[in-house]
Amino acid sequence: MSDFMKLLLNTESLIPPFTGIGNYTLNLLEQLQAEDVEIIDCFQGANFCSVETALANAVAASDRYLHKDDEGMKRSVWQTVESQLREVLKRWTFTYRARELLLDARRRIRAGERRYYLYHEPNFILKPHAGPCVATIHDLSFLHYPQFHPRKRVEWLTAKLPQTLQRADFLITDSDVIRNELIGDFGVSADRVRTVYLGASHAYHPQTAGQTGLPLERYGLRHGRYVLFVGTLEPRKGVDTLIEAWCHLPPRLREEYPLVLAGAPGWHNQALNDRIKSLELSHGLRQLSFVPGSDLPALYAGAAIFAYPSLYEGFGLPVLEAMQCAVPVICTADTSMSEFAQGSALLVERGNIDQLTVQLNDLLGDPALRISMAAAGLLRAEAFSWKRCAQETLEIYRAVSP
Repeated sequence: MSDFMKLLLNTESLIPPFTGIGNYTLNLLEQLQAEDVEIIDCFQGANFCSVETALANAVAASDRYLHKDDEGMKRSVWQTVESQLREVLKRWTFTYRARELLLDARRRIRAGERRYYLYHEPNFILKPHAGPCVATIHDLSFLHYPQFHPRKRVEWLTAKLPQTLQRADFLITDSDVIRNELIGDFGVSADRVRTVYLGASHAYHPQTAGQTGLPLERYGLRHGRYVLFVGTLEPRKGVDTLIEAWCHLPPRLREEYPLVLAGAPGWHNQALNDRIKSLELSHGLRQLSFVPGSDLPALYAGAAIFAYPSLYEGFGLPVLEAMQCAVPVICTADTSMSEFAQGSALLVERGNIDQLTVQLNDLLGDPALRISMAAAGLLRAEAFSWKRCAQETLEIYRAVSP
């Protein structure tokens, strides 16, 4: 075990709007700073910087992304011509691979002085590095549900993942579900992979109607009077199952508890988007396409139920965030979500509309059940934190450091 650790971490995911991997990277870096890791350097592409600079840049980029103009919340400041061109070029797998090869070559020139650093890749695929390496494999949805991902991403990850699994000195997963897949499907040795559960920000906590009043008023919502989903609006997240189950509820319940969908459009979602728009007109469904991070805790805490029937998750952070806000949760059985919830959430079979309808109806009609489930979820959520995540990750670093 090394007494003096030098850490190198890829921060390419710290580009707003932050995805789950972006949030993981941001919170891990902040907590590692608090753990007094001696040296932490970061890189994006071929550019290297200190952890302090990386975090400051992430905050500044997020502020620019949230800039408001006269027409409302837009990306007008952050989204430059260069970023738009980059997105177009990424659509071609060949261009993407050529770009990666170029960046790898440039990175090698700069990385020589850091060859004795321990490199942690929080975003699946290891970059070239001469020293010890750790990679976090968040999920294998691109293999199980390739139809729900861009073809370019599936091809890239499928080609590169075996190399990362072979090269890494140690692997981290967000749940035992993913750990067992790596061991069973890829032959990874059990002593080379460890589950490190994620955490949720302390901003997510129980709130009274008085505390949530102003944020919810901006969205025309009433505390304790809506069913909530937070996540990317795409088929993989089970949004279509949730919509149909809610539509099967008695009209009186739908009117009293509208379904609120908070999240940006995702991949392969045109039919889903059309369905949402039609139900906004006919059934009073609410789509909040963009919610600032500062409003999310109140949105969670004010919900009667949080429903997240996702088909597959590496962890399922929205479930933990809802539990930490003392909101009763429905999520999918035999997934990472049911793994960490451990009996504190109602479970639904994948894609089972009828079962989800019954669960929604039972919970909405039984305030005592909602209270008991909320208490169970809140108690279970106490076992998770970003501090714990960072400390367990640090144990892995120390085990593989030269």
